[in-house]
Amino acid sequence: MKKLAKLAVISASLSIALLSSSAYANDILGTGEDYNFSGYGSYIHDRTATTAYLWAYTEGEGADRNKVRVESDFYMNGSLVKSTGANRVTYIDLDYDAKATRINSLKVTSNQYVYNKVNEYKRKTSQDSW
Repeated sequence: MKKLAKLAVISASLSIALLSSSAYANDILGTGEDYNFSGYGSYIHDRTATTAYLWAYTEGEGADRNKVRVESDFYMNGSLVKSTGANRVTYIDLDYDAKATRINSLKVTSNQYVYNKVNEYKRKTSQDSW
């Protein structure tokens, strides 16, 4: 009976030690959950009858954030004029300077991503049109 009691005490002690070291490791390495967007969007600026500036951006935050990405499609007068994507660590933006004989319509659609250290991601979408 004494051996069984000693074994139970040792087992409980080891379980507590493993749990506390696991919690300590999570504090050091992170859980992978501390990442998010601090900003994102798609915009059209400085429009005239023949020119415009279209852009999109993604900005990420958090200790577990690994990179941010934005993929955008830029449309002018109903036609796709540029499709592109890029990534960086904290902040990324894409832009397009539209020039035409006459601009009748503009649109930018984007998918924004924030990745953590194990390549999981969160996604947002944005668009702007004129």
